[in-house]
Amino acid sequence: MTVLLYSPAVVAAVIGLLMMLPRYFLKRHGKPVVGERGSASGGTGSLDVVVHYVDPHGAERHITVDFSDIDGEGRGDPVALVFDPGRPGRAMTLKEFTAPWWRTVGGFVVLLGAVMAVAATVLLIFA
Repeated sequence: MTVLLYSPAVVAAVIGLLMMLPRYFLKRHGKPVVGERGSASGGTGSLDVVVHYVDPHGAERHITVDFSDIDGEGRGDPVALVFDPGRPGRAMTLKEFTAPWWRTVGGFVVLLGAVMAVAATVLLIFA
């Protein structure tokens, strides 16, 4: 019974931590680069923006970020990014990179797992 109560909380916490791994790698190995804001689309319920940047090897890369994670107003505006030189396709905006961990999607999922664990504990205590 206890395993069934705690397993969703553990699964949520593990998924959240896995979602935060790229951020951890960028904190340790990330290098700043300036990208250029590209086109925007509203396919996933929020406005997504493509940001183009060039890695140190000269390869052009792009990432898709949420509109709230960039400061530029128009197409072609500069966007500050942090990328992993060991894996140049891994990048995020500086605004997302400097946000507190609990304000990221992965952080929210970890907190959700913690709340689920507290709820399971309360249920076990008072049941």
